[in-house]
Amino acid sequence: MNLDRFAEIVAAYGADPALWPAAERPAAEALAQASSEARRLLEQAAPLDALLRQASDAKPGADLAARIMASLPAQKAVRRVSAQRISAWAEFSMALFPFRAAWPQFAVLALALSLGIGAGLGGLEEILAEDSTPYAVQMVIADASFIPE
Repeated sequence: MNLDRFAEIVAAYGADPALWPAAERPAAEALAQASSEARRLLEQAAPLDALLRQASDAKPGADLAARIMASLPAQKAVRRVSAQRISAWAEFSMALFPFRAAWPQFAVLALALSLGIGAGLGGLEEILAEDSTPYAVQMVIADASFIPE
């Protein structure tokens, strides 16, 4: 048993040897007898142990649960949905939009349409007509020294 392990035991279990792990208790007690540093650690832990013993005796008042429940926000009533309501909603949604299964095709069509309108209004032809080659690519092409002869 070294002093570091003894300090860990005292920090975790307190100064009372009866609470220490049984496997390490004899070695820890022997170190406490032999080392002044170990005795100092026990003296430092004793006031905290006394406070913890006092706190464990405290019992909550009888009205504590009632005060906690009163402080909670009121819950909304849970509405149960029956199978009839679900089937009625499914029928209504099919009547509202009968092509529900084809929505991905409609989404692609809408995207293509919006891109076409955006390109026409945004002057895409002018952007494509300009030299859009990045500057770094132009520099690599201009520097032909890396091409073996």
